[in-house]
Amino acid sequence: MGCGLTCVKYLLFIFNFIFWVAGGGVLAIGLWMRIDRATFDPLLGIDYYPIVCWTLIGVGGFVFLVGFLGCCGAVQESKCMLGFYFFLLIVVFVGEVGAGILAYYYHDEVRTWMDSHMERTIKNNYGFVPAVTAAVTTMQEQMKCCGGDRSYVDWMSSKYYTEGKAPANTSVPLSCCRDQTEAGCNRGQPGQPADISKIYTQGCIRSMELWVQEQVWILGGVGVGVGLLQLLGLIFICCYCKAIDDYYAY
Repeated sequence: MGCGLTCVKYLLFIFNFIFWVAGGGVLAIGLWMRIDRATFDPLLGIDYYPIVCWTLIGVGGFVFLVGFLGCCGAVQESKCMLGFYFFLLIVVFVGEVGAGILAYYYHDEVRTWMDSHMERTIKNNYGFVPAVTAAVTTMQEQMKCCGGDRSYVDWMSSKYYTEGKAPANTSVPLSCCRDQTEAGCNRGQPGQPADISKIYTQGCIRSMELWVQEQVWILGGVGVGVGLLQLLGLIFICCYCKAIDDYYAY
């Protein structure tokens, strides 16, 4: 086997091994995001976040398998297998570009809908729907926030207080307290804490927006990295197939 063909072969194999590992990484990130924040599903609405997670899991699993196919094609010097691998890379790349364009085009609309959905859900369902109650409690504790858009004053108009579900002489749910072990930390009238320094004052919608933006940066970084790997892979496949043709032509 010629030196040039051997070099391209091993470069392609190394690339595909990296691509294979990257696919596993994307799969792992998707699983982590799905498990880590599954509690927030009732707040986000339209199943937007779960769809993103399952898309990552699907793409990661597909890339994982495609990378393995590329490794086999490189080792066996199979132009048929490499051609199929080339086609799959293009399909994945076009899909990623399309998804990126749609995400950029609709991100403001999705964010606006998500904000209004969260606002309604917190005001109307907290204390009445167990899944929502658990999600809001977790969100306020972990993101150190309280209420919806306007912060803790939103609890004044929530059904949890207007329909008498809340404990007497409390201003906000206990999960709004900075220190939940401190007795009376949420004491006061609905939406009017006796001591504001004992509760979180930032609204949860803003906190959730910042958290979603962080996830978008993760997704964007993963997408750009995988996309660059794919372009590099397409170049390697073309070079490898040409090297095979040149070698067997002599």
